[in-house]
Amino acid sequence: MKKVILPVALVLVACAFFVPRGDVFRRFWEKWLVVSIPMAHADALIVLGGEPLARPQEAARLYKAKVAPLVFVTGSGDAASIRKVLMGKGVPASAITVEAKARTTHANAMLLKPMLETAKVQSALIVTSPFHTRRALATFRKVMPGIIFGITEASIGWWSRPEGRGDVNRFAAIEFLKTAEYWLLYGVKPWGVEGQVTRVEGQKP
Repeated sequence: MKKVILPVALVLVACAFFVPRGDVFRRFWEKWLVVSIPMAHADALIVLGGEPLARPQEAARLYKAKVAPLVFVTGSGDAASIRKVLMGKGVPASAITVEAKARTTHANAMLLKPMLETAKVQSALIVTSPFHTRRALATFRKVMPGIIFGITEASIGWWSRPEGRGDVNRFAAIEFLKTAEYWLLYGVKPWGVEGQVTRVEGQKP
């Protein structure tokens, strides 16, 4: 099965560049890449770096809705920007922990692992872009099987506009390639991550 994944991923990447605004391709990747596992309450929110606008804004909204009392930011390059957006949206500095060295999703999980363990986090809701949700969730569950993870998406408005569809389609096409890479390199299986987690038992609203 793994031998087939990489060629298929390469074909999908090529298709996206030839049909940059194709609605058919968008519906395809939304079906196979996007997974939403909401949590009413969690010990922490995790904001993955790579997109410093919509992700922290959604995390701030969830924080103010009292979904979780802590926010972890992970990723080199834009961690400081994400922290700034969070604070600008009302999240206090005392609630934010920053990890600013990770350059990949796998590194995000590996470098956050000791930090989450120190904070005694047993459940966390990941915030990332829609096309990244499946791989991100699968990676965090693989690295930290003892923690309950949910995931939610955050999209910038540009991607819903006709002129922005090509950009998001290309990101999604590359994500198929990255998904294949993670399966081959880290044993992160992209499928089978579905399963609704709406509340962690024992947590107070």
